[in-house]
Amino acid sequence: MRYPWIISGTTLVAGLLASSLAIAGTTASQTGSAPDSAASSTTWRIGAVETLAAQPDADALVTAAGLAQDLSNGAEKSLGLLDRATVVAPQAADIGLLDVIQCSTQPGCEVLSRETRVRGIDPHNGDVWMAALHDASTHADQARIDEALANMARSTHFNVYFASLGRRFIAGLNRVPTPPGDPADQANTPESQRQMQAMSMVAALAMPALQDLVRVCEPGTAPSDGRRKTCRDTATSMEHGDTVIANMVGLQLHEWNARDADDRAEALAQRRRLQWQMNQLATITGTPALPPTKEVASMLAHEREVDSIDAMLADAGKPLDPPTDWQPPPPQRVRPPSTP
Repeated sequence: MRYPWIISGTTLVAGLLASSLAIAGTTASQTGSAPDSAASSTTWRIGAVETLAAQPDADALVTAAGLAQDLSNGAEKSLGLLDRATVVAPQAADIGLLDVIQCSTQPGCEVLSRETRVRGIDPHNGDVWMAALHDASTHADQARIDEALANMARSTHFNVYFASLGRRFIAGLNRVPTPPGDPADQANTPESQRQMQAMSMVAALAMPALQDLVRVCEPGTAPSDGRRKTCRDTATSMEHGDTVIANMVGLQLHEWNARDADDRAEALAQRRRLQWQMNQLATITGTPALPPTKEVASMLAHEREVDSIDAMLADAGKPLDPPTDWQPPPPQRVRPPSTP
């Protein structure tokens, strides 16, 4: 299912580091569309999965799972590897939640029991109620929707463990040959190829599907209007999430369900500031001021994407706050990441 929603085009095009890195990572590992390049990438991926799947530690297994996604029967193989990783590292919330996300894409997979397990590891993470919310929404079970939202509202953050998974993937990729890249690209060092491959895997696998949350909190229906306080409290946890997409959705929920005019103005001001930062980031991404390796290093050094953006802009001498007369581009209707 896909639900259109409103968000700044600038944020979507230039701001989501995960998305931009996913594109760069794909370019680094699959140059053009030539059959020999695709074959080389597939051969490398098969070998890397085989090597890493034979190793006993969680970093190797979760990396093998990420690489297996693009292979024949990859989704099933990936989920099996993630299940093994959760046994090896039962207290790793990042692996556990990735297991939940991948399970949610597989028909018949027991996603709710997996999600319940991850709640025991990080009970303050609002993202560990998304599968429950989706199941309740699918069955139009208003009581269970309210229960999931109430638990999200009590959470303190909304994390997919973006940086943690990136570090795990890089650790795994360091144990296999360098991903194939464009030999003509002088900046395509083994280190950069591994970094871009790792972060593109995070972007492809760990991005939350937030349509259900947007739909149940968007004003205009009796159930959603009755959930204003719960949705407003959930917005706060999302604003403290570790990805820009969660922050932006949280600010949209904040605006829709604001307590009063001042609270709504606060949401608009925060979103304007974040849009400004995305705009500024777009002007330096891929330039000598912010080459891909430096961008990835900053992301991995911070648990929250917005903190890494602050650091990158400050290092480049870019202002973090917009001028008083700056206005963000007009909003447009786009589609957020969704499960198949």
